[in-house]
Amino acid sequence: MYHYKILLIGESGGGKTYSFRNMNRKTTLFINVENKPLPFKGSFENTAIPSTPQDVLTFLQKGSSNPNIDCIILDSFSAYIDLLLLQARATKTGFEIWSYYNEQIGKLNDYIKKVQKPVFVVAHYEVLTDEVGGMKKKRAKVKGNEWSGFIEKDYTIVIYAESKVEFGETKAKHFFTLQADGINSAKTPPDIFGQNVSVIDNDCNLVLEKITEFSK
Repeated sequence: MYHYKILLIGESGGGKTYSFRNMNRKTTLFINVENKPLPFKGSFENTAIPSTPQDVLTFLQKGSSNPNIDCIILDSFSAYIDLLLLQARATKTGFEIWSYYNEQIGKLNDYIKKVQKPVFVVAHYEVLTDEVGGMKKKRAKVKGNEWSGFIEKDYTIVIYAESKVEFGETKAKHFFTLQADGINSAKTPPDIFGQNVSVIDNDCNLVLEKITEFSK
């Protein structure tokens, strides 16, 4: 059975972490690299707060082998690369800094792909502009050139957490975009949610349920 790895991309305040509010609090491992409080009431019984990049790999490995865990959340890839770059600059010099940094990102991706459970990885995005300064593309943010524009390739599902304020409303509505719109890098096998479905509720538990149903 294939276990899907989901990359959840969005801006700060776009509802990325909030989308985990309906996940099973007992059987989900929440790796809180951001080291921030949850934006909803309650907590996950299995929570890990890594202080080094190696801790992230260790917690992924433990979650993968723990029979009481059926899903893992890594929040976030963006915080992980900040830890990684900090460590690289403290232990390496010159070109070795970026060589080590790029090598470790590849190692993380390999770890995630080998986990025999669904994994949600949260990331922020960067905006690429065209020659006249207009928005051209949104993609997962990563420092350096080697992985820039290539993080999404290791994920079968890439979802964008987005929000907008409807006309006449004062509160933003949060939602997921499943398919690329010419600007974002979203992608989802169409048969999982339906051929004509491109937007769904901001709810990762719904995503997990659809994936589980599709994989049977």
